[in-house]
Amino acid sequence: MQCNRKVLGILTAAILLLVAVAIALVLVLVVFREDVVKVKTPNAGTILGSTSILKDGDTKIQEFHNIRYADPPVGMLRFRPPVRHFEEDPENEVLATDSTEIKCVQATSGEGAEDCLFLTVRSGDLNASKPVLVWIHGGGLSFGHGTSPGYSFDSEVTHKVDAVTVNINYRLGFLGFSSVKELWDEDEGVYANNGIRDMIAALDWIQDNIAAFGGDPGSVTLIGESGGATAVLALTCSPLANNKYHAVISQSPAPEMRFTHVDGDVHQRTIVDQLDCTQEAAADRKQCLLELPAEKFSGKYLDIMSGLGYFTFPLLLGEKAEVVGLVVIDPVVVTVSPRNLSSGDFTPSSPLPIIVSNLAEENWQSDWELNPPFTSKADLRTKLNPLFKNLSDEPNVTDEVIALYPNQDPVSIWSLMTCDMRSTCPTNSVAEAMSAAPHRDIYRLYITHRSSLGVPAFHGYDSIVFFGYKSEMFVARELDTKFEKHYIDMVKKLAKENTFEDGWMTFPGKSMIYENSDEISKISSSKPQQIVCEKLSELNLVKYGWQNK
Repeated sequence: MQCNRKVLGILTAAILLLVAVAIALVLVLVVFREDVVKVKTPNAGTILGSTSILKDGDTKIQEFHNIRYADPPVGMLRFRPPVRHFEEDPENEVLATDSTEIKCVQATSGEGAEDCLFLTVRSGDLNASKPVLVWIHGGGLSFGHGTSPGYSFDSEVTHKVDAVTVNINYRLGFLGFSSVKELWDEDEGVYANNGIRDMIAALDWIQDNIAAFGGDPGSVTLIGESGGATAVLALTCSPLANNKYHAVISQSPAPEMRFTHVDGDVHQRTIVDQLDCTQEAAADRKQCLLELPAEKFSGKYLDIMSGLGYFTFPLLLGEKAEVVGLVVIDPVVVTVSPRNLSSGDFTPSSPLPIIVSNLAEENWQSDWELNPPFTSKADLRTKLNPLFKNLSDEPNVTDEVIALYPNQDPVSIWSLMTCDMRSTCPTNSVAEAMSAAPHRDIYRLYITHRSSLGVPAFHGYDSIVFFGYKSEMFVARELDTKFEKHYIDMVKKLAKENTFEDGWMTFPGKSMIYENSDEISKISSSKPQQIVCEKLSELNLVKYGWQNK
């Protein structure tokens, strides 16, 4: 009897434990279900996202990660324009709660997935109609991904900009920007720039579906930095993208696009040879390229010109470029260069504001504080003399250029000078040419602002500011956070109101300078570095503008 009671007690305890576990599971599931957000879209199915609660413990942002916008570009779809992905059944649930972001194959390392055409959406109010900000990541069109931490929209920045934000992936390197003749399809108008077509497919997805996330498809602003800035300029030069966005911010683009798809074929011939796709028939060479593992199209296996002169002086191709750019002018996708935008046969239906910006010392490197490349102006002259001999016939060119930067240390002279030659002055020239294009309003922004730690305005600094100083290089102080707020306010004003700070006029009438003053902004009737640029032009040194890469 006593034994039976003991068994009964054990069974009762086990049953109670099972009941407790069941109740706990139900409670967990209820909490999870409350956390899941469902958005029914016109053609992307029912997207299941999650809720992120910000540090204040109250603000909620709905996040939807890794939403497919195009079919996998694999097999016979490799090297082809993206095929828009549609969910035919609106009730079909698409899980978008995984925050592990997908990378496209990196042309630098071969890491990443070929099936990578995804985007991530964040929204603070699914029932609103807020402006939409679309981030195009940089990385020379060769590496990076849409949601790199500290270098893309997250929930905190989405809240600050008070908009619906979108981060996108696009194919990189040869997989996204092949232009070899074996892969052309003249009947279908396929020559090059499939990575740009990826972005356009993402913009189509946004036009179709973003209203379901609380975004206004009639108010889409593109923001890109470095290679992403070059890409957004390419989008302004594409009839396929016309009227699919409504404002542009191009942060430190390579402004020059000098090469055609025919030039690209010649340049990329070395890639085909290195991959040993050298069969006699073009169809066999194409099949070889289609069958190779995706990682083969990377620097891990290829010796590709990497643009070693990108921030210094042009190498290899003289004044044309240090590399042939990945974005090329072709008959269908990017039909004109930014410099020749006025000759394009397409026009936005309403005036398109385009901010073109660059920083004062794009070439500055973080390790120069500990290991400066020049310790004196004599060292600088020793470095510059042979370089300038390749660029100019002027006998005193080195001293004439150094004299343009009085009261500067040799490291600053180098970074200012190379930036002016390669970025600031050519960007002035291209932006002025763009201003002649109908229905494009060009605004010129030049950033000299240094961080409170004394770090100059180097390549990418504006993005670090915009995304909240999350880099380990920075500890944001009062003036830094003031600059961050100022920059975010500029973006918000453009996205929400299509307006700008008082006094900022279209270029070349006025330029905006963001500097180290308490006011941050300074309106200038001059072009950035105008006197310096005029002298560099006189010395025939402004023709070396960054070629996209």
